[in-house]
Amino acid sequence: VKLAAGETISLNETDTAIWKKVPGIGSAYAARIVKYRRLLGGFYSKKQLQEVYGIDEELYAKILLFVVQDDNFSRLNVNELPFDSLLRHPYIDYKQAKVIIDLRRRKGRVESIEELGLLDEFTAEDIARLKPYLVF
Repeated sequence: VKLAAGETISLNETDTAIWKKVPGIGSAYAARIVKYRRLLGGFYSKKQLQEVYGIDEELYAKILLFVVQDDNFSRLNVNELPFDSLLRHPYIDYKQAKVIIDLRRRKGRVESIEELGLLDEFTAEDIARLKPYLVF
């Protein structure tokens, strides 16, 4: 049974069984959404659903009305996580994880998101996407 107009689900606290109740979402999409959410540590914005493979503008617009944003997502402590844990996050690539570790080794700690923004390895878009996830 699909959700009726006006019914909503939580963006970060919903399992695949509940996601499948959203009109337009079947087993494959539900599994992809939950898997990607797990990799990210949770969604900070409903817009991130568009990063899930196969969710285009049309489907996103359709499901948007059924999803309620919450703040239940994990933060990454840049100064404590080992290389492999940094690398596991979808928004951090190999070079970025390496430069974070190198910076910590040289300076003792990374002070802020702005400090990462000064590095060639991070674009303004990277910084904007990472900002909600990182703590220093």
